[in-house]
Amino acid sequence: MRYPCGRQRTLAREVEIRGYGLHTGRPSSIRIRPAPVDTGIVFVRGDIEIPAHYRWVVEVSRATNLGREGVTIRTVEHLLSAFAGMGIDNAYVEVRGGEEIPGLDGSSRVFVQEMTDAGVVEQEKSRRCCKVVEHFRFEREDGSFVEVSPNGGGFKACCTIQYNHPYLDFQSTVFEYDPGYYSEEVAPARTYCFYEEIAHLLKKGLGRGGNIHNAVVIGAEGVLNGPARFEDEPVRHKLLDLLGDMKLLGSPIMGEVRAYKAGHSMHLRFLEAFVGSRAYLWVDGK
Repeated sequence: MRYPCGRQRTLAREVEIRGYGLHTGRPSSIRIRPAPVDTGIVFVRGDIEIPAHYRWVVEVSRATNLGREGVTIRTVEHLLSAFAGMGIDNAYVEVRGGEEIPGLDGSSRVFVQEMTDAGVVEQEKSRRCCKVVEHFRFEREDGSFVEVSPNGGGFKACCTIQYNHPYLDFQSTVFEYDPGYYSEEVAPARTYCFYEEIAHLLKKGLGRGGNIHNAVVIGAEGVLNGPARFEDEPVRHKLLDLLGDMKLLGSPIMGEVRAYKAGHSMHLRFLEAFVGSRAYLWVDGK
């Protein structure tokens, strides 16, 4: 299947998921409902609707958080990644209990399982797609970058990480759109942190819902709460995050995305710069 071509898609029925926030540690639940064509992904809390779009991002410190009119929806990237990986265009996400999306096992696996069980249906309208027509690159002074290039109409993403760390130094992975591959090889990859970061994260009020089951903790000699689900689980999770943040463009990208040493902040700054460029055209997917 050559995502992003084809018709728009939504769920066949609603899904309810409960858990705890990765950063707040508080109980939270969401109800995902089917939505009409051209709705996009819309988060709903009370009577406030917040579209899943980069314009509504309010914070990108270790997570992507959306906000509007004093209402914040935290840590949306894992759920948005599941929507991207499954090729789902339209859905309402009712957020209840807390302000954070349930962290579950620190990956997108449960979201994908629930959506698969609910079923995905095609709708009677083609997607509006962002077709990359020339190379565009956003780079920082430290050498990290996100870039896109034309690739004939499909979607491909390459993600690379590099650290000055005795165990985790360089990893790279590639994804070409395939819901089956996403569900088996990307969605299960859990968020990760270095052991020496934990105290700092907690001091900043982050990671309070983290535990040995929903985060990969990396020490000098390897994974401290292993075994890892994949030998390269960290970079697969970075790819998972990249796909979720790219969903904030609001339309699928027809092109190849490459990210090097990038995170949520870099993803957002890339989207803002890319939209202001002349490197793409809006087209109807066929």
